[in-house]
Order: sequence, then structure tokens, then C-alpha cells
Amino acid sequence: MNSTTARQEVFLEFSALGSELHSPTGMYILPLQADPFTWHGVIFLHKGYYAGAVLKFTLSIPSSYPSSPPTLSVQTPCFHPLIDPATTRVKLDGRFPRWRPREDFLFHVLHFFKSMFKRAALDQLTEGSCANREAYRLYRDQTPLFAKLASQSAALSITESSLFAPPLPSHTKPSPIQFRKLEEGEEETLKEKIEEAGRARLISSRRPPGLA
Repeated sequence: MNSTTARQEVFLEFSALGSELHSPTGMYILPLQADPFTWHGVIFLHKGYYAGAVLKFTLSIPSSYPSSPPTLSVQTPCFHPLIDPATTRVKLDGRFPRWRPREDFLFHVLHFFKSMFKRAALDQLTEGSCANREAYRLYRDQTPLFAKLASQSAALSITESSLFAPPLPSHTKPSPIQFRKLEEGEEETLKEKIEEAGRARLISSRRPPGLA
């Protein structure tokens, strides 16, 4: 497949993330403007061992897509059985043992990424499917210790040094999703804008059908 066709495939799949069926909740994604094959994202985890974590990640899509699978790397350090501590890559072959073009899609990878932090997914792991076998063994044999380390990962992910950190050496392309400290007074301004947007949506939802 030529790169032009691959670009079209990737563009269509990114556009499909606008659908609630395709886009995982609590996840924000933006492709690089200069490189549509590199998607940067951030996921907010609210439940489970990693509750409170804010993890930055990169989805790298090969120019041969959809014939070849993407790779997903987590920029925020995280102690997890499926995250290789040396390369930061997520081991995907447990869920995608053989990539099936036009049956497996990028949103499937994103949904799997979100689900792998849940207890049900952790319970189904085998040692052979894991990139960090130490984390797997701790989960299997010393769950309270694993829970403590997972909670520490979550806590460290929201520190200033993590949220505002520059990209790791292995991630040379800066993410279009950046966190920054709020200036004095900005928090109240943002709250007011959110409240105004909420009121506008409420009024719109109450408007009788057929009225502009």
C-alpha cells in the first residue's frame, strides 16, 4: 500500500474517533500536524489500581498501515505488566496476536490500552504475554505490593515534574498536547467558561424541536 492511501486510512480512522462508539472516554488524542502517522494522547484513569493517573502516550502508525500494526508507547513512567520499562512500549500481541487489516483498527488498540489498567484485564494476563514480568509476578503473588506500586505510579504521574516534563529521549517529536501551570485568576475564568458552556447546552437541549 502506498503512503497516500495509508494517509487516507489514518485520516478516516482519526475522524471516526468523533463517534462515541469509537472514542474511549477519558482519552484525548491529537496527530502531529507535520506527521499524521504519529498520534499523541493522554489518558485520565479514574478507577482501579491506577486511579488518578494521567498518562501521556504515543501511537506510532507505520506507512504500510493497515497491513502492519501500530505501536503504542507510554511517555509517563508506569509500573504495569504490559509496559516494557526499557522501551516504554505496550505489548499488544496478547490482544492482537496477528494483525488483521480492516478487521483490527486503531480505535481497537486505544480501547485495549484503556482496558489494560482494569482488574479484569490484569486477571487475564499470562507471564508470556507480559513485557514487565516482575510487575506480572507481583500482581499474581503479592497483590497488595503491586497495588502500592501502581498507586505510586499514579501519584507520580500527576506531579509537576511529570505533567510539565519535556519528551523522553526516545520521543523526539514534541506532543501537541501540553500541560502548563495556570496563572493567577485563570482557574476562575476557566470555571466560568465551563459553567457558561454547560448552561448553553442545557438551554439547547430544552429547546422545542424545529426552533433554531
